[in-house]
Amino acid sequence: MSAGRTVKALIALAILVVITRGPAQVVPGGSQERPTGPVAQDTCRECHADVVEHASGHGPVMVDACDACHEIVSAEEHTYKLARQGADLCTFCHDVNLDEMVVHEPLLDGDCTSCHNPHGGPDRKILRAESVDALCANCHEDVRSKGTHLHGPVAAGACSVCHAPHASQYPGLLSKPSRDLCLECHVSTETQLETMRVVHGPVMVDCAVCHDAHASNHAMMLRDEPQTLCLSCHETIRHTVETASVQHAAVTTDRQCLSCHDPHASDHPRVLRSDMTTLCFECHDREIDLPDGSKLGDIKAVIESGMSLHGPVAQNNCAACHMIHGGSNFRMLVQEYPPEFYAPFAEESYALCFSCHDKQLVFDKNTTSLTDFRNGDTNLHYLHVNRETKGRTCRACHETHASSKAKHIRDSVPFGSGGWELPIGYEKTDTGGGCAPGCHKPFGYDRLNPVVYPEGDAKAIWPKEGGAQQGGDGS
Repeated sequence: MSAGRTVKALIALAILVVITRGPAQVVPGGSQERPTGPVAQDTCRECHADVVEHASGHGPVMVDACDACHEIVSAEEHTYKLARQGADLCTFCHDVNLDEMVVHEPLLDGDCTSCHNPHGGPDRKILRAESVDALCANCHEDVRSKGTHLHGPVAAGACSVCHAPHASQYPGLLSKPSRDLCLECHVSTETQLETMRVVHGPVMVDCAVCHDAHASNHAMMLRDEPQTLCLSCHETIRHTVETASVQHAAVTTDRQCLSCHDPHASDHPRVLRSDMTTLCFECHDREIDLPDGSKLGDIKAVIESGMSLHGPVAQNNCAACHMIHGGSNFRMLVQEYPPEFYAPFAEESYALCFSCHDKQLVFDKNTTSLTDFRNGDTNLHYLHVNRETKGRTCRACHETHASSKAKHIRDSVPFGSGGWELPIGYEKTDTGGGCAPGCHKPFGYDRLNPVVYPEGDAKAIWPKEGGAQQGGDGS
């Protein structure tokens, strides 16, 4: 029988011995003289009692097969050497694949005994420490010390749940690809990824892009604060957030990016946690105090009470008008829109409205097709808006979100700094309508039978002045 087969047979016998007879009986060493020649192997324990004083002994030790690892050098001096060098001593019996991509450094250096006691230990792994956790901490104490939030296996001292102790084909001696390893425990996240339509890119590759697998100073084991972490990849949005003069509190406070986005997967575009309107209503379902002392109204109440919804609102697309991450225009609007009741007309000031609505609405003095808001062919949008001074802005008559009247006509509009709600008093007819607002006497209009007013009435409201822009081409 070959030497290798002999040793392996002895190990098998050792296991049988441990099962059948229990721990070896230790004979106290006493004060024996150092032998001057070879001795029977089963008497080694008389001098070396400490090698068997373990809860779990190494197989050769348990069957007194000391020569499995030790080889005599001098019988006269009773000196011995190891039968093989480095890792070969252990791998002669223990099958460890050193051809794997990653090999644990002690094993690579042939230093198995830095982790294992070759004679015995507290359990069958014969480690040099009371636990795997304590052993790993000898070299990897920094794993725990770098954060206040510990990953469950780390807190439990179960390093081997994720790591192979000797060699692996995966980085960090992981027992599986990192993503697969995480999903073994994080089953709800795995279900998300398998069933939802939109998956966050990093999750498809490696959870460690965002999470520290051992310890973190941030909730959910994140590598940094949510916003900092997200913006490290989303450069365009980072620029928007950092340069925005009007910031969105949902992005800069509380859960930051996670206020609106699911970090793993979603059934909604851009990995949103819900549809856009539902998300916006999580905050905009009440009045909000703004930094400048003003208040932002309860947008949810406005929309739910309205019968005439602005197009983007009806499409649940708040982002059609608002920069979700912050912007440089009033109310984070994507383009310019006059915030005042009165404003001198300039085409660029209405860039937001003209992105959907035909700008000729306010450039053509006369029309029979552009709008129903006309007296005969006199374009009343032009009359109200296109003025060098005190042009009425869109918000003077229209609600931007929703209204109980057609065409989003307001019942009233905030006017001045005193909080007065200026009434509009608009009434619609089959061929026209009229209003009786707080800013002028009642006026009506009719598309088929134009209302004729004395010249003095018109002058009282709109003093004779040319439109801010003449002609129909906007030039």
